[in-house]
Amino acid sequence: MDNAQTGMQARVNVKCPWLAILPLMLGSFVGMFSETSLNIALPQLMKALQVGQSSIQWLVTGYMLVIGIVLPLSSLLTKWFATKKLVLFGLGAFIVGSLISGFGVNFPMVLIGRMIQGIGTGLILPLMFTIAMLIFPPNKLGTVNGVLALVIMFAPAIGPTLTGLILAAGSWRDIFFTFVVFLVIAFVIGLFSLKNVSQITKPKVDFVSIILSIFVFSGLIAGASFASEMGWLSVPVLACLIVGVIALIFYVRRQLKLEVPVLNMRVFRHRNFTLGAILVMVDFGIILSAMYLLPQYLQNGLLVAVALTGIIMLPGGVINAVTSAFAGRMYDSFGAKWPARIGFIIAFVIHIDT
Repeated sequence: MDNAQTGMQARVNVKCPWLAILPLMLGSFVGMFSETSLNIALPQLMKALQVGQSSIQWLVTGYMLVIGIVLPLSSLLTKWFATKKLVLFGLGAFIVGSLISGFGVNFPMVLIGRMIQGIGTGLILPLMFTIAMLIFPPNKLGTVNGVLALVIMFAPAIGPTLTGLILAAGSWRDIFFTFVVFLVIAFVIGLFSLKNVSQITKPKVDFVSIILSIFVFSGLIAGASFASEMGWLSVPVLACLIVGVIALIFYVRRQLKLEVPVLNMRVFRHRNFTLGAILVMVDFGIILSAMYLLPQYLQNGLLVAVALTGIIMLPGGVINAVTSAFAGRMYDSFGAKWPARIGFIIAFVIHIDT
């Protein structure tokens, strides 16, 4: 009876949990939307900013690099700062970055704006799931995570289509101004609906771990980015990857020794968590890489118009988003094993067929 009662109660009581999580859902939506929408706009940005393919790619790579640096620090930040302040800061950073990119007069200015946007996404994305775990009861988390996944997947679904329409009617600057509209709405809602749900303990900050994490993500992401232009066996790529891997080894060892780690690596001792993390990484890697490469191929290889490229990308994204919502309910009813197996079998068969 006690266990059943525990499953029905959230760790932190919030009067309207869906309203409390709404600003983070909007922020996460824009974070994913901004990544896939720019994939469509890259050819136009190359012409407008007068840069090549390798340089324009940094609008995506730089954004992901900052996310990779900030995201592991989110757990530490929640122990030092109130939840509401962190969320509003993340949304505010995204708004400022979007305005800088939107008004950018050259490539460095647009890139700086994109990297500031990465700060916002790096904070908002993990906080959305962390706060959801606290304000919703455990027996509803499958459904809740399904809805949150729907939000994340719906952004890539409509991103190319909406971007194609924006570019057909206006300019690439309007993409960034579209971000601002959604983010301002999220910021205003957050001012009134957000509640501080994390416990502020202010643990000791291990700056060595922070520096190592910067080297890890900078090395790995920069190496993978340079590989598309220089090749995997080139000296700069190998140097970046080696630095990233060595820093990762020292980072993991340090987290396992610290009493209060910046990122708790001990959870990987649990087999189910490790397996789930690997599967999610593979799944998102396949999805996001396809969403980056396919628009480039359609526009540059097949010379398909921007608006039509967005329409071609729409059906698969919509199905992905809708399936995410049902997957959450399936988890509540059947657990994770069979839905995950069915999903990977379908993905495998489709990719083999194509």
